[in-house]
Amino acid sequence: MKKGQIAHLNKDRSDGDIGNLVYLCLDHHDEYDSRTSQAKGLTEDEVRLYREQLYKANRAQVDLATENSQVTEAANPILPLLRDESAFQHARDQDNAGFEVLNRQWNYPLWQVVDQTDLFAYKSHGDIDGVCLIERIDLPNGAIAIACIAPCGNPGQSITNNVELICFQVCERFNIPPKRLIWLEHYDYGDPEWNWVTFRVMPPDGPFSDPRWHEVSSTLWSEWGLIPKKKLPRRGPVYGSKLKKLFKRPSSFEDLS
Repeated sequence: MKKGQIAHLNKDRSDGDIGNLVYLCLDHHDEYDSRTSQAKGLTEDEVRLYREQLYKANRAQVDLATENSQVTEAANPILPLLRDESAFQHARDQDNAGFEVLNRQWNYPLWQVVDQTDLFAYKSHGDIDGVCLIERIDLPNGAIAIACIAPCGNPGQSITNNVELICFQVCERFNIPPKRLIWLEHYDYGDPEWNWVTFRVMPPDGPFSDPRWHEVSSTLWSEWGLIPKKKLPRRGPVYGSKLKKLFKRPSSFEDLS
């Protein structure tokens, strides 16, 4: 399957209506969202047509796969037994204590090392959960910047389409006061753009809602004392920071009072 992203037909990223969403490969997403002077570019009607063709092709593949599966299972009666979940439930019933760890929520460390991004597994609508990278940066003015970075290979909903839920999960898990939050969104592939996401409604008035995306200007970077790096550094299995800090900071967040 070709890698891609969810695009918004009306180019309003706050409009998550299913009819406004379409899956595009990275190149066509850039082409659709960009203003071109030499080439015609993709029109909304063309993208709608391609979406319908994709849906038809996918439905045909599902029908074929279902038909083949039924034929295979008829020829090999052992296959349905291999998918029998009762065997796994029986194993759980025999050793409740041993499986207790599988029944609790996934735990995170209670915060990271400075200049290091950590993987964060998030829940999303439609049970299409995903994984992102997050980094906390305590700014000199008292604000707390959270860099939410989409890595290649995220299996779930994008960090853009799920921004309200991801933001809530991060802030609740790490007890970040919403009024001190600066939420930064970035994709570690394709477009190098960074966006500052603001919300019209925030806890305690309600869940994060009505997001607005603002491209981060050089003035804002300077105000925050941050400079974005071109590449996300990695030391073995550990990701470094994609934001250079222009101010003194502690060696770890445990040092913060």
